[in-house]
Amino acid sequence: MHNKRMNYYIAISLIIGTVIGAGIFGIPYAMSQAGLLFGLLNLIFVGTIVTFMTLYMGEVVMRTKKESQFILLAEKYLGKPGKWLMFLSMSAGIYGALTAYLVGIGQSAAHILGGNPIVYSMIFFIFAAPLIYFGLKTVTEIEFGLTSALIAIFIIISLALLPNVKLDNLTYYDTGKALFPYGVILFATLGYSVVPEVSMILKRNGRKLMSAIVTAMLICISIYALFSISMVGTLGTNVAEIATNSLNGIIGELGTVVAILAMATGFLALGIVLKHIYQIDLRINPKISWGLVVFVPLIIFLVFSPSFVTAVALTGTYSGGLAGILCSLMAKEARKKGDLNPKFVVPGGDALIYISIIVFAVGMLLQTMMLLS
Repeated sequence: MHNKRMNYYIAISLIIGTVIGAGIFGIPYAMSQAGLLFGLLNLIFVGTIVTFMTLYMGEVVMRTKKESQFILLAEKYLGKPGKWLMFLSMSAGIYGALTAYLVGIGQSAAHILGGNPIVYSMIFFIFAAPLIYFGLKTVTEIEFGLTSALIAIFIIISLALLPNVKLDNLTYYDTGKALFPYGVILFATLGYSVVPEVSMILKRNGRKLMSAIVTAMLICISIYALFSISMVGTLGTNVAEIATNSLNGIIGELGTVVAILAMATGFLALGIVLKHIYQIDLRINPKISWGLVVFVPLIIFLVFSPSFVTAVALTGTYSGGLAGILCSLMAKEARKKGDLNPKFVVPGGDALIYISIIVFAVGMLLQTMMLLS
């Protein structure tokens, strides 16, 4: 019984560690532009939809006899097109994150040290690229360990700022930017990819898996809400794109250092994952795989010069949106073609699946219209 309880807590921690990352640094800025009310409504809405998306992934895993990662699950239930669309979603998401981290590291380093952010981004790239080539195993362990530090820093900052919250900052809103936080929040709430691993930890106990997903997502959403309320309530529209860069003093410097570490380890961990996919799954030459991983985001960074929030928002909207559609479709097909009948099924039937698909599709459509306008 003790081991089962510990596994349950480990599963929740793993989901939280996967969800909470560098995306949280962009949420307060996005909310400050729309207004806290619209921002929190986006957080509740997107958080709910992504929770169902993650639950759908859990149901797919529970209906599949063979333990498989999500790309193979996509192939099983959606065929070859599903496999390649899931690969496209995942690779686009990683490239978007790598680009955002390059931007964010440069801006955060310049905030502490002064100087040109691009120079710091390039210095980091020069050191990071060889590490991705050699694929250090300790990177993912460090990244997971940093999650506890991130959460602690967010809570400390939030509690320190709450006494300075001003009513005017809480009531400000801009209807023209009501949906501005959507893509950033979607990026920051995605954690579906870890579900197969969590399922194995819980020994394929469907009810425990669903409970762990809901609990972990509620914790993540609550942390995002607390951090955003304190930041926006204190600073209003003066929140920087990387929230910790708005702060001064020891807390601000500590937050910025943790942000740099989080983005640096995230860059390395995601880069190694993508390199392994190219090298092992697609059987591409190791050096070419490495080149595809490190130089694509560098080119995007140098040619398009996206802001941190823009890179995060576009990645969340398109990569996350496509993944959400695929997970919903996989759940629908798994209910017909699955090997097993799980004890727990995500409620709402096909109607909720279709609603989820429409939400993700509309999000991508609206983002495209904003880009073209």
